[in-house]
Amino acid sequence: MAIIQGREGHRFWKDPPANIHRKIEEWNRSNVAYSEDLNTISYIPLTTLYFDRNQSIGSDDEYVTVINVPLMAMAHEVQFYTPVMQEGINFFIELLETKLFVNVTVKQLMEGYSDPLIEIASKVKPGVLKDDKFGILQARNNTYYQNFTIQTGINDITQVAKVVSFNGVRTLNYWSTPQANMLNGTDGSLFPPNLHKTTQVYSYNADMCRSYYLSFLRERKDGYVTLYDFHLSANVFNMSRKENHGFCNHNSCLGDGVLNISTCYLGVWGFISSPHFFQADIKFRQDVRGMQPDENKHEFIMSFDPVTSVPFAVNVRLQLSFYMPNIKKLRLLKSVKPIIMPIVWFDDEARLTPEIHYLLSIVLVLLKAASYIKFILPSISLLFLLISSLFIYIQWRRIRHELANSKVPLLNGNGNL
Repeated sequence: MAIIQGREGHRFWKDPPANIHRKIEEWNRSNVAYSEDLNTISYIPLTTLYFDRNQSIGSDDEYVTVINVPLMAMAHEVQFYTPVMQEGINFFIELLETKLFVNVTVKQLMEGYSDPLIEIASKVKPGVLKDDKFGILQARNNTYYQNFTIQTGINDITQVAKVVSFNGVRTLNYWSTPQANMLNGTDGSLFPPNLHKTTQVYSYNADMCRSYYLSFLRERKDGYVTLYDFHLSANVFNMSRKENHGFCNHNSCLGDGVLNISTCYLGVWGFISSPHFFQADIKFRQDVRGMQPDENKHEFIMSFDPVTSVPFAVNVRLQLSFYMPNIKKLRLLKSVKPIIMPIVWFDDEARLTPEIHYLLSIVLVLLKAASYIKFILPSISLLFLLISSLFIYIQWRRIRHELANSKVPLLNGNGNL
């Protein structure tokens, strides 16, 4: 389905017929502009955040205790300061009664809470920090923060939704190799048709600050429809693999299964992984109590119809963690064990609406039947030809037999024929 205005592909891309739940986030696309030749389309998603109490196990006013991320961000900066400046930071930390962990509501953690350390940092670096709050999803409510240009697929359907540029650039500058900085695959909204079990499904993810790929996992049935499950394999975050060395800037990789995203988040040592460190080095799970990785609950997986590449089910599961360093020059951190501390994990879940699921299933069954019919019809025609030939042959044999046994005289009594 090419993304051309007025066609079904454009409607499917602009308003996906799926129930999407992130518990707190839903988005649509705005500011859409086509190129003159209709080969590309540019858009900026407008993100709207809300809390859905019906989909939640608790209230967003409940308190949680999490790692003090602003403190961890400052700690990485402080280790490069002079001894005099480091002592000054120690003074401010103790004066402000800063703790390793903070107690905030779920709403504050998501939307942002004031922090005195950020207040100080925002005055020191006003061009970098725009406000004095920290929140996991801060600055993403009713905001335009991603600018995509993708291909429409009008001339080549295999290129549909492929990312041409992101925020005005065709190549990233976060990583240390050209391969790591490439914008590979689609924007995640549509995918080229005709998937095979050997296909690697590439997409660009702005939260990861990189492109990634999904690999074939299994084939399964959903009613009368055959689906291919593709998942985020352990290879994607396996930093020991040569193909991933470009994602390790200045020895920033701490092990397999976690991706350091500090280069695109103001130098703060944040890490992306699968929830509960699923498929990561066991040391990360051993450092934090309560980690119980479960393939059924924590795997990043998408279920496609292999012919159209329409996703029937999506579970984008990712975890955000922050590094707690041991800094000898900071009294609050001089005795801590260096660990990667999880703060939250997301499950961006999408399912086709029941009506679309039903209609699409019928269409796919008919398409499959049509593909069989083109092979069956010649066989049926040949069968009819054989039956007709056999019938004609039997009739000819019967007539010949009757003629051979006929006793009609060749001459009548008058000697005439």
